[in-house]
This record gives sequence, structure tokens and C-alpha cells, in this order.
Amino acid sequence: MQQPPSLPFPWRSPAVWLTGLITAMMAFNAWQAFADPAAFAERFGLAGAADADAGFVQVYAARALFLALAPAVLLGLREFRALGWFAGVAVVIPLADAALVSAANGPGSIISRHIIIAAYLVVTAALLLRLAARQERGA
Repeated sequence: MQQPPSLPFPWRSPAVWLTGLITAMMAFNAWQAFADPAAFAERFGLAGAADADAGFVQVYAARALFLALAPAVLLGLREFRALGWFAGVAVVIPLADAALVSAANGPGSIISRHIIIAAYLVVTAALLLRLAARQERGA
């Protein structure tokens, strides 16, 4: 439910800042994957993947661009509940990424990074849903 314009935008909310940070990170990932697929594949934990198919890494870039734009739009519209559910459902992505990197015998540090991103999304989703409840009560 879109919030009435009478409520100020919650700039001081950790949910807003966490959403902005993950949105910026996904935009950076998209840019890097489009610009240099080989370097991105290595940073992602799948070294050599771009050598075999740079186009597939750029498919990831398109996904990352969507994952940057969708939350940015929801945040701008103050759709905190939808954004919370979006973040919660998105947890599947870094968990699947961790599994893929693990299956490719990628570095444990990169597998851990994907798991940390999943935890980050869980926290962000919970904070967004709490913010949505407060906003709906008019607090």
C-alpha cells in the first residue's frame, strides 16, 4: 500500500539505508559484469566462466540490473511492504550463488560472502516489513 505523502520519507531508517546499499551494490555488479565479464566471473567465484561464455556472465548482469532497479523503484514509491517481501524472496539468489560457487570448488571466502549477503537480505527484509507496519499505523 502506497504511503500517504503526509508522512515524511524515513531517511533515518536503517531499512532505507540497507536497501540503498544493496541496490548500489547490484548496480555496480551489473556494470562490472557488462564491462568486464572475465574479471566479474573471477570476483564472483567462478574464474574462467567468462572465458567459456562471456554472454552468460552478461545474462547475470541483466539480472543484477533488474535487482538494482526494482528495489529503487519500490523505495521511491514507499512500497516498504512489497520491498520487504522482495528482499525476503531474493534470499534464494545468494544462497543459490553460494551453492554454484561451492559446486565449482570456488574459494570458501567467496562462498561465505554469498551467505553473508543472504543474511543481509534477511535482516533488510525484516527491517523493511517492520518499517512498513509502522508507516501503515502512521507512526
